[in-house]
Amino acid sequence: MLLDAATAPLPQPAGPDAEAALLRPFIAAYRRRFGVAPALARDDHGLLLRFPAHDTRAHAAVVGRVDVLGGHPAVRAWLQRLGFTWDARGFVDGAPAPASLIARVPDLGPRPRYYQAVSSAMNKRTWLEGNLRGEVPIALGAGTYYTALAAAARLRLPEPRRVRAGRDYHFFGVQHDLSKHLLLTHRVPRPLLLELGRALGDGLRRWHRGPLVSAPLLRFYENDLLAYCQQIWRDLADPAQFAATCQLPANLDQLWRAADDRLRESAAGPQRWLRDDADTCPRFVITRPPRAT
Repeated sequence: MLLDAATAPLPQPAGPDAEAALLRPFIAAYRRRFGVAPALARDDHGLLLRFPAHDTRAHAAVVGRVDVLGGHPAVRAWLQRLGFTWDARGFVDGAPAPASLIARVPDLGPRPRYYQAVSSAMNKRTWLEGNLRGEVPIALGAGTYYTALAAAARLRLPEPRRVRAGRDYHFFGVQHDLSKHLLLTHRVPRPLLLELGRALGDGLRRWHRGPLVSAPLLRFYENDLLAYCQQIWRDLADPAQFAATCQLPANLDQLWRAADDRLRESAAGPQRWLRDDADTCPRFVITRPPRAT
């Protein structure tokens, strides 16, 4: 999230046709910007998204890789059944469209939800509040934003580096959210996500009336939770064991410790976390549940 912008939630699409219609302006604007665009496909559960390759560092930096989930055949087969694909380099280049996830994973933990932003990125508070509700917020652009981008391209207006990076990330962000946030967290039990959200929400409410959003709480969802899930996946032989491993007390205590640390950092106030904010996350050491005999 590079820039703040007004962001509004969008209604959950009622079926594949509605979701395809919701995505078309994004896809058309993506094509105008890069000359290529994501493709839509369908299977028995709904829509699938297939993303084009980009030979840029900015794209590679934000897109998830399948190898962070380890190499166990059962995990790879599970991901393929859900509709995830990856290229020869391991970058995740295909994903189930968000609204189809409930049909694909009945016990889905985080619920992907579309939002509409009037500029390059979601409002940070909106993104954080969505996570606290157990969502994976996914930003699409408002029609006015895509119209302004098209006009700027026709007029060949200069793009400062930071502006260009923000606009590119807007389009790469959907792939980022699906290939990192959703891919890594989709099997986290929903009651746990909601319990974490209630606890961390107390830290947000302290600063709710001001313009600032707690950087430590953002870090929990951008870094800590993803790192925890990644450490579970990387040595997981059976995806059906994810929830049990996630909730094993020896493991879960570490996640709650990370949440408590972020709450303490948040409570220290903006002077502290604006000065000392760093892209850090804790190290998790995962214990495996005992095998049934």
